[in-house]
Amino acid sequence: MHQFFGLLAIMTMGVLVGCTTPSDIPKAENGRLDLTHWSWEKQNDLMLAGEWAFHWNKLIPPDADQLQDTSHIAVPSTWLFHSLPNQRLPGSGYATYRLQIQLPPDSVPLSLRINTASTALHLWVNGKSVYQAGKVATSYENEVPSFDPDIIPLPAVSSLDIMIYVSNHHYWKGGMWDAPVLGTSSSMLRHWIWDYALTFFLIGSFIIMALYHLILYTHRRSDPSSLYFSIFCLLIVIRTLSTELYLISSLLPWNWVIRAELLSFYLCVPVFTAFAHAMYPAASLQPLVKVGTVTTTLFSITVIVLPPQWSSYTVLPFEAFAIGLSMVGFYKILFTRWYHLDGIVIFLLGFVCVFITLVNDSLYANNIITTFYMAPFGLFMFLFSQSALLSRRFSRLANDLELSNGQLERQNQQIEEKNEALIKLNQEMDVFVYRTSHDLRAPLTSLLGIISLMRHENISPDLSSYLDLQERSIHKLDSFVREILDYSRNARLEVIPQTIDFRRLIEEVYELYNYLPQFNLISKKIAVHQSDPFMGDLKRLEVILNNLISNALRYYNPYQEQPYIQIDIEVSKTEASIHIQDNGLGIAPEHMGRIFDMFYRASSHQEGSGLGLFLVKETIEKMHGTILVHSVANEGTSFAISLPNQLVSSLATVNVK
Repeated sequence: MHQFFGLLAIMTMGVLVGCTTPSDIPKAENGRLDLTHWSWEKQNDLMLAGEWAFHWNKLIPPDADQLQDTSHIAVPSTWLFHSLPNQRLPGSGYATYRLQIQLPPDSVPLSLRINTASTALHLWVNGKSVYQAGKVATSYENEVPSFDPDIIPLPAVSSLDIMIYVSNHHYWKGGMWDAPVLGTSSSMLRHWIWDYALTFFLIGSFIIMALYHLILYTHRRSDPSSLYFSIFCLLIVIRTLSTELYLISSLLPWNWVIRAELLSFYLCVPVFTAFAHAMYPAASLQPLVKVGTVTTTLFSITVIVLPPQWSSYTVLPFEAFAIGLSMVGFYKILFTRWYHLDGIVIFLLGFVCVFITLVNDSLYANNIITTFYMAPFGLFMFLFSQSALLSRRFSRLANDLELSNGQLERQNQQIEEKNEALIKLNQEMDVFVYRTSHDLRAPLTSLLGIISLMRHENISPDLSSYLDLQERSIHKLDSFVREILDYSRNARLEVIPQTIDFRRLIEEVYELYNYLPQFNLISKKIAVHQSDPFMGDLKRLEVILNNLISNALRYYNPYQEQPYIQIDIEVSKTEASIHIQDNGLGIAPEHMGRIFDMFYRASSHQEGSGLGLFLVKETIEKMHGTILVHSVANEGTSFAISLPNQLVSSLATVNVK
């Protein structure tokens, strides 16, 4: 942490050093500049800063001699709040700037670089018009504002009389913001090309960063930091195009150039805050994001709706707001266990670069210090550092993903091996259940046959009753074994559709239970309405009807005067609706939610395995059907079953073949 603040102090000192001007560089005094001892070969280009002659609300003829009532003003500066003997100047108006320069006797070909003035400029050199940016006028209606930096070659003379008309009726402050620069033609051209090359390099770098991180966001939208960073880069591109060299001035009207300059700066604040919050959510920057968004929206609406003459007044208040918001965010990050935040040192260094350069540009733009615009360099360092930080995050994420994929592959392999073992075990279990059920049913069937033979002998009544008990027990055990066998078959075999004769199937099921003593006491009603053939799985339908009919027989109500079982079946091309109703004992409400659970018995009136209704539901689901039940205790139960008709799919299969 001490190292970080030490670096911050060094960077701040660097900016302060840049604010100073070497004392051996000549400066204009009282509207004159003596360069007779200046060597263009040994020394650099010269910024024509200092005291220029200043004539407020006058456009002096270019061939006029030195006037007696001349006042002076510092260049670069704005004339807003500049004091004359009897007047404090407003932001709008017009004036004449004049500087007389004495050149070295062996002067080489020179050029003059003109940057920007607010908001129209007309340059005269030795009485000749050599350059115009916009149209200088004494009124708002006649003025044409423009920002158009350029290099003007000068004649080989021993002295220069530079006169500049400046007017401003479209911005909140007027004057010569930038001092002209004088130098050799070759040096000026070299610096001009360098400035353009550097600007295009920065713009290209920002665009590449924006597109790169936008692509990253499209592949990982759960992390919005890349999107915010991409938008921030594009805003910097717009600001770079609309400042310094004003590259978009030939494409857009002047008022929209100003709007682009202001909006690109204003919108950077909430986007950058959102980016910081997405990078470090632990710093709790969400309130700052909301404040920044709301405030920026209000300022941006002002810039869009109002002309630059009025909207430009928002620059200083917004700069103060942006600096204050940045300091609060900086404070929250530092005091949120910053040392636990990934890449925070890189982030803070980039942030400090931007912060210091933006403060420098704000002071320079308001002619408080004499440096140069540093924001593009600070922003480039910041964007480069954040790009490296985001790339490192994605690299780590990719490495973690590869590691996780390797672990998942190993786990999947283990799961596949376990699944194969389970499949094999299930197959063995199915075979075991199937064979065991068959093996158990064979002796049961033999016992029933022996009992049937014994009934033909002369036996005592007591022995006959014992045979009845034994027969019922064997039937119960046989029913349980059949249920186990049906469950195994339902889980193991696929659905095999075949044409179903419902009436015959129901009659065959009834025949299985004619041994029950109550069988002949119950009225059995069957109604089948079938206009189309029905195709389904015969074995599974036997399981469904067998269990439901056996339950209706076993749980009949002996106190009913006319006990009955009503079966209604309607068949269409798409489905079969089966409705089974009885007036038996019914099911109590507290048991209704669990009657389809395995081994659950809702009544102790009859002994059972608790597998019947469970097996019915499993079988219906295997056939992709549905079942509904309604029951009232001591009044009866009804089941409504819907099964899809496999006839349509079977016909489609035949047609395909």
